[in-house]
Amino acid sequence: MKILTRYTLKEFFPPFLLALLCFTSILLLDEIFRLTKLFVSKGVSPHYLFQLLIYVLPATLVVTIPMATLVGILLSLGRFSTDNEITAMKSHGIGFHQILLPLLAVSSLLSIFDFFFMDYALPRGNIAYVSLKHDISRRHSAFVLEEGVVMKELEREGKLWLYESTHPETGRLQEVKVWDSIWPGQPRFVSAKEATVDFRNGQAWLTLYDGFTYEPIADSDNGFRVTTFAEDQIALDFTETLERTEYESKSTRNMPLAKLKSHIGELQARLSQEQSKPRLGKLRYAQVEYHKKFSIPFACFVFGLIGVPLGLVVKRSGKMVGFGIGLGLVLVYYLLLQVGQDTGRSGVLPPGFAVWLPNLVIGLLGLGFALRVIFEGKLETQQNREHQPLDTREKPNVQEVSESD
Repeated sequence: MKILTRYTLKEFFPPFLLALLCFTSILLLDEIFRLTKLFVSKGVSPHYLFQLLIYVLPATLVVTIPMATLVGILLSLGRFSTDNEITAMKSHGIGFHQILLPLLAVSSLLSIFDFFFMDYALPRGNIAYVSLKHDISRRHSAFVLEEGVVMKELEREGKLWLYESTHPETGRLQEVKVWDSIWPGQPRFVSAKEATVDFRNGQAWLTLYDGFTYEPIADSDNGFRVTTFAEDQIALDFTETLERTEYESKSTRNMPLAKLKSHIGELQARLSQEQSKPRLGKLRYAQVEYHKKFSIPFACFVFGLIGVPLGLVVKRSGKMVGFGIGLGLVLVYYLLLQVGQDTGRSGVLPPGFAVWLPNLVIGLLGLGFALRVIFEGKLETQQNREHQPLDTREKPNVQEVSESD
């Protein structure tokens, strides 16, 4: 490896790692605060909260790796410009390509690494996150018990319930409402003044006190039967001990590349048999997720392509300027990506073109800047030669011939 290549990479990695740490921490702040609240107010073990944080990390890294790539390049080359090292390199005949190629090679490797996170780590992390969160909620009822929030852990059984407040002395739930048989069937509404959640033989029970039920009369269109009770019980989907369960996600975002490709083929086959808007919408959504697995990792290479020429043209006090340019480009890229996702899912643009549009725009800008830097470098070299003093220019090797006597 050449000395210049080693020097360039040595200057790139510290700001890259620092930017990666900063961006990842910022995006994880909301999750960290939420998990800390669960530990402080809900009593959930820090061990499980740390696992949840690890599981959500891949979904954050796939976004922050391209961001850190661009900022790392701009900051490292900005330091070169600030210390006049770019000028020194040019004076010694170092070409633009000798700086561009090593950083593009690193950007390509980061794209491959980010693709691994996008296709392998992110789906498994998301599935593990949802699975552990569900298991914790079944073990710690406080994990899902929120005042004034509809509880959905019994939704599969056709039940929804909520409570308004908790008694400060007894700890009992106040003003509990239960909607039973929310799916097609005979609906029933239950209201109770108080309720408790307790475990018996490993099963959680919601015990209702001093309440009544509303249920329609079978032979009447508008009639309701009201029944009062002193105590009633409903089984909840909580467990006394936390047991890890297998969770299979049907979300296209959580599918590996091979499974997602097969899923798209199935959707296309169904759509060919019967055209319908819901099926077409599912197909577009899946196609958008498929192309995102390639386009987001490829952003590392695109940011490398535009970052190097931008970093070289930044003058003195270029570190902050480079950081500002990097943030601006990142915002533009992810804004275009969001627009591309929306237009691809709605059918305004083809899903593939819509998702790759940010890379196309930023890539063309980067190519234009690179060509400009190359052209200006050649022009500067030519001008230096033209203005070089005559006595310092290279003289032709003329062999002197002496006259013979």
